[in-house]
Amino acid sequence: MKVVDLFCGCGGLSLGFQKAGYEILAAFDNWEEAVTVYHNNFDHPVIKQDLSDVESTVVEIEKYRPDMIIGGPPCQDFSSAGKRNENNGRGDLTVSYAKIVAAIKPEWFVMENVDRILKTGKLVEAREIFKDCGYGLTETVLNASFCGVPQRRKRFIMIGHLGENDGFMADVLEKRQASKEMTIADYFGNQIDIKYYYRHPRSYARRGIFSVNEPSPTIRGVNRPMPSGYQLHPTDPVTTLEGIRPLTTRERSMIQTFPKDFKFIGTKTDMEQMIGNAVPVNLAKFVGDSIMAYLGVDNPINVVDIKKEFPAEIVNHGSEVVDSNLDNGKNVLVSLVKSDNVDLFLDGSAKVYYTGKKFPSTVALNKLYYFMPYIKKQGIRDLYLIKIARVGSKHEVHPDADENDLRLVFEVEFIKQLFDDYKPIRLKIWDTFTDTTLEKIINNQN
Repeated sequence: MKVVDLFCGCGGLSLGFQKAGYEILAAFDNWEEAVTVYHNNFDHPVIKQDLSDVESTVVEIEKYRPDMIIGGPPCQDFSSAGKRNENNGRGDLTVSYAKIVAAIKPEWFVMENVDRILKTGKLVEAREIFKDCGYGLTETVLNASFCGVPQRRKRFIMIGHLGENDGFMADVLEKRQASKEMTIADYFGNQIDIKYYYRHPRSYARRGIFSVNEPSPTIRGVNRPMPSGYQLHPTDPVTTLEGIRPLTTRERSMIQTFPKDFKFIGTKTDMEQMIGNAVPVNLAKFVGDSIMAYLGVDNPINVVDIKKEFPAEIVNHGSEVVDSNLDNGKNVLVSLVKSDNVDLFLDGSAKVYYTGKKFPSTVALNKLYYFMPYIKKQGIRDLYLIKIARVGSKHEVHPDADENDLRLVFEVEFIKQLFDDYKPIRLKIWDTFTDTTLEKIINNQN
């Protein structure tokens, strides 16, 4: 699924969705320092853009034609760490995000914010815009510590999908959460050399010392040193301040589940702010994985694993004669053809189709028989026989590609044009694949 990230910051949301198997086409933000960090960590474009200018932003995004828009509009005007005036101006960016989504109208969108947004009029306004566009909405507050993040950070998540009923993903999000919170020690293992650390409290009526055997409190955009006059709070889990220190900038980024080699650049103040503002990478991955699970693709198969299970061939129909005597009960794999391969399938001359590095676990690989290329914005028309299905390399089709870039490869042969013209269907899995039977295709049951 092709994705554009708005209000991308340094890239937590992008990286999480990328890890979940989505293709990030581009990202947009207006904070130059964050854009610089993003640029140094991703290969795709990041564009400095005033996202309050809805009209010009829409023009830029339309170039990418995304299947999904993701984003976390700035939350300071809603946050418990701010003055919580939703009319300060930044709160309006939530509405700007909704207007951009409504203008582009991708099949999916994901919006992240602080949980206090639930009490604001800006969310009501944004929700009305989404509903007027035909989106079904799932709204939830996730505690990141149940979603693979060693941090007790609550975030509002809204997922929109065109044509769905409201609440369509609630069960999936609930069932996929862990049964217990993740602690810092759970996540770091032996990578961290302290048992207790200082985190500056919002008031000295609260404790400032925390244990690595509990989730971190919310990582904020500031990281203050422990004052020399700090007095132990009754609930601090220590009896002495000896050896107690604040977490480092890198440790804070890793609690946000950024990888250790993620390149943060800039002043300490800017880096701390970026880290505090970011969506935890693993929380973003949790949401991306949950959408995949909803689409029927939970834990997709890696082609390396397929190679282990089928070291030679998955199926081999190479000895069968290609003719028009069709078996309506046989399985058909309908697959989106990437733009660089479309011409070969338009004229029926294609001999090979290759997939991405991962493949839906819901497809019955050893039952595959027919293949139908799906041409974007047109649909399906032509029927091929899968002569052989096996693990191969992208290099076979694109000589410039790495020979070790393993893919699932179908050796195919054109049978016939099944329909007089292209027939639009909805691809069911990742909006990229459908695994069905020839009978259902012919009878228009998909």
